[in-house]
Amino acid sequence: MSKHRGSRFLPTLTDLIAALENVNDVRGALHLNLFIIFLAGYAINMWLGGLIDSETLREYFSKLRETLISGSYDIDREIMEIVSTLGSDLINEATYDEIINKAVMILRDLA
Repeated sequence: MSKHRGSRFLPTLTDLIAALENVNDVRGALHLNLFIIFLAGYAINMWLGGLIDSETLREYFSKLRETLISGSYDIDREIMEIVSTLGSDLINEATYDEIINKAVMILRDLA
């Protein structure tokens, strides 16, 4: 993999929180959950591509998890599990596969 370049491809947490609130207000819980699942998929694929390191990803999603728990968001339990996994574990190939497979199942259920 190429050299990791920090989190420059992910929105700042301040911008992310503003976006989450906007999506929630404008489109509701379903779209908020979709936003988060797509963000998680994007972020973990940035890791796979070597554009973000595992520790940066863990820190980012740990802070996102705290925000989601402290806010009044209606987050699907399985999506919250993905956020929690990204926020607590250093990502490896097995974790990547687990998260991607779970995301696919969630998206199928929502379809």
